[in-house]
This record gives sequence, C-alpha cells and structure tokens, in this order.
Amino acid sequence: MTSYDRALELVGKLTADGIVATVDPRAATPPCVLVTPPNRTYDIACGYSADFVLWALVPGAGNADAFKALDGLCDAVAAVLDVSRADLQSYVLSPDAPPLPAYRIELVTEGI
Repeated sequence: MTSYDRALELVGKLTADGIVATVDPRAATPPCVLVTPPNRTYDIACGYSADFVLWALVPGAGNADAFKALDGLCDAVAAVLDVSRADLQSYVLSPDAPPLPAYRIELVTEGI
C-alpha cells in the first residue's frame, strides 16, 4: 500500500460518513476536508511511520460563521478517524486565492 492509497481510504471513510473530502486541492470546495501527503519517518524495516495531516476548510472570513462551521467539521472528522490534535490555522488553496479559515488536523501515527 502507498501513502496515496491510504489517503484515498481516509477520504472514503469520511465521505461514507457524509463529509466532503478529497486528496486533490484542485477539487477542494469548502466546506470540505483536504487529505494531504503524510510526513514520513523511516523507522520501520519495510516501510515508514506516516503522520497524516488533514485540513478542515470553510469559506469566507474568520468570523463566527466560520467558527461554527469549523467546529462542526472538525468534530465530524474526529468522530470518524483517530485524531490526535487539531490546530486553528489558515490554508491557501491556490496562489491567487485568499487564505481560508481552517483546522490542521493530525491523525495518530500509523505504519505504511
């Protein structure tokens, strides 16, 4: 299995629970979750430990509406996947787009 295959599995779990998710920033239309390539630690004999980072993205300015939308989206992800941490940040989908309100969601490390 590749990390891309695992990312697709994560997207499948999220979408099966009604959460809009993708691995491709070109297909990300907030509100959604973007699954990005994992950080890798080569500490396993025939593979590596993968630290997946997901981005919960909502449209608009960082106001109360975004706060509520992010709150619900982040909690929905945590109900489906093994989340270890979520940090409030912003995310830029493309160089010509404004930053979006976002949670950077870290999953529990897994071996691939």
